[in-house]
Amino acid sequence: MRDKDQRWSKQFGDFAECLTMYVLGQLKDMSVALIDHVGADVIATKRKNTSVRYAISVKGRNIPPSESKSFNFSQNNINKLTETARIFGMIPAVSFVFVDEMEGRKKIRMFVAKLEDILQMSKDSEIGFLNEANDGVTMRYTESKGIHWLSEIKACREIAYFEMQFNWLENVSVFAS
Repeated sequence: MRDKDQRWSKQFGDFAECLTMYVLGQLKDMSVALIDHVGADVIATKRKNTSVRYAISVKGRNIPPSESKSFNFSQNNINKLTETARIFGMIPAVSFVFVDEMEGRKKIRMFVAKLEDILQMSKDSEIGFLNEANDGVTMRYTESKGIHWLSEIKACREIAYFEMQFNWLENVSVFAS
C-alpha cells in the first residue's frame, strides 16, 4: 500500500469544491463562488435568474474498492448547511464528489441536489439509494438486492449526475522514474 501525502484529505476536498464550481459554472451556466463558511463551501446562482441562489455543501470521498459505495450526510452537516442557507437567504444544496473503481476504471462521480429533495426522497420507501439514517441521510450507489442504484440515480430528475473516467492512467509514464 502506498503512503498518502498528509495533505491528501485537504487537497481532495479542495478538488471536490473546485470540480463542483466548474461543473455548475461551465456546464450548468451558473455564477459560482468558493466560500469559507460553516456548512457551505460554494454559492451559486443561475445567470438568468439571480434571485435563485444556492448554498452548497461539498462532500468528497475517495472510495477504496473494498468499501461500500455510500456516504452518510450527517444531521450535524444538515443543520449547519440549513442554518447558513437561512442566514444568507439561499436554498441549501449538496454536492457529493466520489472517486471509485466500481466499473473497472477509476471514475469521478458527482451528484448534486437540493437538500430538501434529498431529505424528501430519503423518506420515500420506493427510493432505495437514499435512506434516513440515525444520524442524517445515507446515499449509496452500488448494486444491492439485484438493483443497481446508480441507474436509478441517473434517472432521477432531482439529482444532477456527472461522471469522468480515466482511461489510460496505468500506461502513462510521464512521471515514472
